[in-house]
Amino acid sequence: MINTIKEIIKYKELLQNLTMKELKLKYRNSALGFFWSFLNPIMLLIVYTFAFKYIMHQTTPNYTVNLLAALLPWQFFQAAVQGSTTSIISNSNLIKKIYFPRQIMPLSIIFSNFVSFLITLVILFGAMIVSRVQFTFCILLLPIILILLLGFSIGLSLILSSLNVLYRDISHFVEVIFMAWFYLTPIVYVLSAIPKVYRNVLLLNPMTMIMEALRSVLIEGKLPNPMYVGIIIIWDLALIYIGDKVFRRIENDFAEEV
Repeated sequence: MINTIKEIIKYKELLQNLTMKELKLKYRNSALGFFWSFLNPIMLLIVYTFAFKYIMHQTTPNYTVNLLAALLPWQFFQAAVQGSTTSIISNSNLIKKIYFPRQIMPLSIIFSNFVSFLITLVILFGAMIVSRVQFTFCILLLPIILILLLGFSIGLSLILSSLNVLYRDISHFVEVIFMAWFYLTPIVYVLSAIPKVYRNVLLLNPMTMIMEALRSVLIEGKLPNPMYVGIIIIWDLALIYIGDKVFRRIENDFAEEV
């Protein structure tokens, strides 16, 4: 895995160029262009707020901010993983022509979505100011939690992007899984609103712990649960290690399979 990291660093300029290419392609031929980075989450926020707060009578304090704090990172996570899953196949021509670390393909998708996500945090901070949510020193831990989210996305994407080369059904399977995963993660609701008997089940989902950690430092103004952070780190290291192993094992078959 260390050799893989060294090789990616060696080709860092290619990674930067492909990341910028993905950012430009995302809004090419779009009238509003880059502003969709803001409009998309805002429109989703309006829909979910209306559905869950006014129709289903969610009583969570600062519901809009709580929703945004989870919805924005989830949108990044979903877009990054689903996009990177098909990244090897969609760039088959480039893979057949020149040599470069193939991990760069899913990584460019992840990083481009991560940049867009960081920009949309302006919406979250604006909502926090309007809702008069107090900013505490705990917000300084936000970059650490976002890095953990990024690591989780990278590990999962390496596994799925390589397996999808051999089994094309993976990409369709991922779409279905994410539909269920969304509601099994405390995004449109908070974990404290769930009966205790079901909370431990939801905590088997690493994204639940990530969302709880984000809400702790952003909204509640307190340190995240150390156990959650520790488990997330273990998940990250395990997925990245397994992802690197799986990716390198299948990598030699890429040119033939794509």
